[in-house]
Amino acid sequence: MKNDYVYLCGGMEGYKENEMMKWREKATSLLSKEGIQTLDPTRRWEKHFDYNKKNNVNRIVKMDLQDISNSTVLLCDMREDQPGKRWGSMAEVAHAHTKNKIIIVWRGKEDTIHPFLEFYATEIHFTLEDTCNAIKDYFN
Repeated sequence: MKNDYVYLCGGMEGYKENEMMKWREKATSLLSKEGIQTLDPTRRWEKHFDYNKKNNVNRIVKMDLQDISNSTVLLCDMREDQPGKRWGSMAEVAHAHTKNKIIIVWRGKEDTIHPFLEFYATEIHFTLEDTCNAIKDYFN
């Protein structure tokens, strides 16, 4: 895959497999209509089960960070009404920021405003459709 893609950042902790993939599949569908490729970290989902092996944990994190480093845009689902704590997602956002990546955040309108997320985000939107529409502008 060339480096002109959107990395699909978002919760995995506390999700059932189909639930974590549902929004990513929809985002991929919306963006692919515009010729924009996505990269889904859930493609390595099976490896996420073995946290007892430190090398496995390190490998997963390093591979995800490399994917982010090679991306053009980070689409990050930070909606508070979803499972999990978002620690991994926030770490990915911070990493993307250090690499000067475009960070488009999807969150709920009533979600708590967090100063770090507001600072790191290039843009914040409240629907997946609006988030994907914003991303399209960075590929034209």
